[in-house]
Amino acid sequence: MANEVVNKKENYILVQVDSEGVENALSIDYRGQFFPSTNTSAAYKIDEQEKAEKLAQRLNSLNELNYEFGIAKELLTIKVAKQVVDISYTDTE
Repeated sequence: MANEVVNKKENYILVQVDSEGVENALSIDYRGQFFPSTNTSAAYKIDEQEKAEKLAQRLNSLNELNYEFGIAKELLTIKVAKQVVDISYTDTE
């Protein structure tokens, strides 16, 4: 048994936080652009924490520039969250 389905997986997702503390996971659309969503299962998943942090840093820099130049009306923050999915059988046999 190779455990392709029944296993424990860890990955990282990006979470957009607005000024009121509302959180949304970032997903990617068919054009390759990020969009906020409350559906964490559809969030863009990154295997390595370092890569996720670098991407969050770049998106935060872009958000700051967009806010500074009036392109965005609100300063958003992108944070990295660890997602753990543990799938196991319900029977113990």
